[in-house]
Amino acid sequence: MSKNERVFLIGIVWGDESVEHFNESMEELRQLADTAGCEVVDTFYQAAKRPNTSTYVGKGKLQEIKKAANNSHVHTLIFNNNLSPSQSRNISDVSGCNVVDRTEIILDIFANHARTKQSKLQVELAQLEYAYTKLKRKWKHLSRIQGGIGFRGPGETQIEIDRREIRKKTTVLKRKIINIEQVSLTKRNKRKDITSIALVGYTNAGKSTLFNKLTDENRYVADQLFATLDSKTRAIETESKENLVITDTIGFIRKLPHKLVSSFHSTLLEVLEADLLLHVVDVSYPNLLKLMEAVEKVLQDIKVEQKNILIVFNKTDKVNGNHYLFTKKKLINKYPDSVFISAKTGDGIDQLYKKIEEFIQRSKKCVELEIPGDMKNLISFLYKNAEIIESKYNKTANSQALKLKISRQLLEGIKKQIEDYELLRFINK
Repeated sequence: MSKNERVFLIGIVWGDESVEHFNESMEELRQLADTAGCEVVDTFYQAAKRPNTSTYVGKGKLQEIKKAANNSHVHTLIFNNNLSPSQSRNISDVSGCNVVDRTEIILDIFANHARTKQSKLQVELAQLEYAYTKLKRKWKHLSRIQGGIGFRGPGETQIEIDRREIRKKTTVLKRKIINIEQVSLTKRNKRKDITSIALVGYTNAGKSTLFNKLTDENRYVADQLFATLDSKTRAIETESKENLVITDTIGFIRKLPHKLVSSFHSTLLEVLEADLLLHVVDVSYPNLLKLMEAVEKVLQDIKVEQKNILIVFNKTDKVNGNHYLFTKKKLINKYPDSVFISAKTGDGIDQLYKKIEEFIQRSKKCVELEIPGDMKNLISFLYKNAEIIESKYNKTANSQALKLKISRQLLEGIKKQIEDYELLRFINK
C-alpha cells in the first residue's frame, strides 16, 4: 500500500446496531486506515434496514461518493464491513475506485507488519484463503505489480491465477507452517515444566509495553493497531525464585477475520497452552467493556475462556480525576481480583507481580512422596524446586518421605520418574 493514499471511509448503520457502537466501529476503521498509512479525506454514512445486495450502499449514495471521489482525487474506498465479490465489482464499476473491505485492510496491515518467517507465511495463507472467496477481477490484489490497499499480494508474480493455483499454493504454505509449528512445539515441550503466562487483549492495549516492563526487553511498541504480530516468549524469575515464561501475543479486534484466527493458530497455541492469561485492557478507553467483550469472544472461539484469567487494567497514566475514580470503583466491583497498572511508568507493577505470585502458590499441589533412596538426583531436584514442608528418612526402607508443595507442571514430570505410583499420595486435590 502506498503511503498517504487518499481514501474515503464508508459505513452503514443497519439492523439493531446502536449509533454508539457504529461510531466506535467507524473510529476503529479510521485507526486501521491510519495504521495502513492512509490519508482519510472524508467519511460517508448511511442508515438502512439492510445493506444493498448489489452495491452495499444505496445507488444514490454511491453516486454521491463517486462525485466526491472525482472532486477530491480519491481512488480508494474502504468499507467498514466485508463485501461480497459482486458488491466489490459493482461498486468499483460505478465509482472507478479501488474497493477495500474491512478484512482486506486488516490483511494489508498484517502483511506490512509481519517480520518473522512464520508470521509472513501465516499472513500469506490468510490472504490467499480470503482471495479464494473473493475472486476479484483478474486477481490484481494478488500481484505486486500494482500497489495500494488490497493490492499488496502474498508474492505471486502472475496477474491471473486460477483456483487450482491458489489451492496448490495454499497446500504448500500449510505444509511450511506445520513444519515451523513442529519446531515451536519442541521449544514449548522443553519449557512445559515451567509456569507459562500469555498476554492477551485488544490491539493497542499496551501488551508489548507490559511485556517489555516484565522482561526488560525492548520489543517494538507504537500507538497504533497491530504494531506487533509475532509472538515472543521470555523467561523471568520472581522474587520467590519461581521461574516463569511470559509470551506476548497478537492483539485482538472486533470482527477479527476468521481466516486470520485460523492462519495464526500456531501463534495462538501459546494462549491455548498458557497456565495464566493476563487480559490487558486500556482503562482510558471510554467504552472498554465492549473491547473486553470482543477479546472474550475470540477466547471463546479458540476455546480458552475457562482458563485462569487475570484482568490487568493498563494505561492508568492517561486517566485521572473523579470520573476515573468512579470508573475504577465500578471495575473493582465487577472484577474484584483485577489490578490497575501503567506499563509505561511502572505504577502498579509490584501489585501485578504479587497477583502472579499468588496464582503460582494457589496452583501448587500439596503432596506426600516416598522416594527410593537411590533416586538422589530427584530428591535434590525437589529441594531446589519445591517447598519442603516436612522430610523424614526411613532407614528400614531406604527411602525419603517428603511432604511438599510443588507446581502441577513439575509434579507431572516427577510422576514419570517414579515407577511405583502408589508411593505418591495426594494430601489435597
